[in-house]
Amino acid sequence: MSLPRAVGRFIIVGSQVMSKAFVQAYKQMIANAAQQSTGQAAASKSSTAVRRGEMTIQEAGSILNIKPESLEEGELEKRFQKMFEINDPKKGGSFYLQSKVFRAHEKLKSELDQKIQEQSPAKPTSSP
Repeated sequence: MSLPRAVGRFIIVGSQVMSKAFVQAYKQMIANAAQQSTGQAAASKSSTAVRRGEMTIQEAGSILNIKPESLEEGELEKRFQKMFEINDPKKGGSFYLQSKVFRAHEKLKSELDQKIQEQSPAKPTSSP
């Protein structure tokens, strides 16, 4: 086989392989986009909070070792006090970790207050 013929064959085979790979990658991109659009609505609230620098509910629960689904005010306060005391800088703790604990408590407390408001029926206002 001559050199020009081998180079030509190499170019043809290479372009066939590249075109097949491109088509396959394009199909995968379309499939990923379709799959992502279905899960995007659920993740949009969480990703918005992360972009703004806010702590997510899952992260707050992880910091205080509380499951956000089974959130109770007494348990929240107990865990907060314990973690806040452990991370007190005056006792050799970390101010950064203490602030993370505080922000986690703040986030879970607001979530708990929101749940309580949603569960309690709206009180009718009496007009004179």
